[in-house]
Amino acid sequence: MSTPNIEEVAAAAGVHRSTVSRAFSRPEAVKRETRDHVLRVAASLGYTMSPFAQALRTKVSTLVPLVVPDITNPYFAELTKAMTAAAGERGYQLVLCVTQGDADATARYLDAMQAMYAPFAVIAPYAQVDPAEFEFHGFGRRLVVIDRVEPGDDTSTVTVDSATGIELALDHLFELGHTSIAYVSGIAGTHTAADRREAYRKLAEKHGMTPLELGSSVIGVEAGERAAEELVNLRERPTAVVAGNDQIAFGLISALGSRGMSVPGDVSVVGFDGLPLGASSNPPLTSVQQPIGEMGRIAIHLAQQAANGGPIEHVVLQPQLLVRSSTGPAR
Repeated sequence: MSTPNIEEVAAAAGVHRSTVSRAFSRPEAVKRETRDHVLRVAASLGYTMSPFAQALRTKVSTLVPLVVPDITNPYFAELTKAMTAAAGERGYQLVLCVTQGDADATARYLDAMQAMYAPFAVIAPYAQVDPAEFEFHGFGRRLVVIDRVEPGDDTSTVTVDSATGIELALDHLFELGHTSIAYVSGIAGTHTAADRREAYRKLAEKHGMTPLELGSSVIGVEAGERAAEELVNLRERPTAVVAGNDQIAFGLISALGSRGMSVPGDVSVVGFDGLPLGASSNPPLTSVQQPIGEMGRIAIHLAQQAANGGPIEHVVLQPQLLVRSSTGPAR
């Protein structure tokens, strides 16, 4: 059975096609009785108006791009879920744009969504970004960046207090008696990565430890795997490791296990994200929890606010520590 078009809906409802169009795109411009009648007829025929067609016709869109590098990363999956709900509550439809970390792909997505009259956009990149670049894609201040940006005057940002998160992780390990703690950054060249690494170095020195960084030059699970390989070959091994994100921690724990080392028996591990997946890992992962859902909701709010001429804001959220079974007393 073919999908009905707008003319067929208009004929069945006994109204002009423009009335059908307004009932969907500008319901306030149609009498309530007429609007309800048109919508009932449309529903009975299985008709829905394409948001793309509506945007092209009215030059007003409810389509909001969320640009992420990798949807297989649980962090971005959680962020997408939260933002989809937040956008829906405000009458917008989220359009997921996956770049695989390609800056050119980000530019193409922004150009395409601007051509579709997207009211604003949100970017959650892997690497550091320059907000000035977005001026060339038509969004300018109508864009929010999550995490990977140095706060500036022209772009709203949402991030977590990374330094406090690292402090929570190290304080927990110090309380367990650990005095040799390594760190795996994984992501280089971003504002948040630099904050976390710098916080680790300062706290290590404050407590009389020599900073030890493992698994450099790679990201995600691979960084954890490389860190494990480096760790087992050390003459004096650290008794604990803090990972820059949960994926690194998962890779580290798995690689340590394949090399005959137990977590937390031989090495305690702390992640950074607090992903739900950590609760079912083996062992369950102690992690610094980012308020990912809140970050997504705030990003939508700030983007809509800026699009309506409101102020640029930089929101920094506080993390908390989820203590599970991947950490224990120093051996």
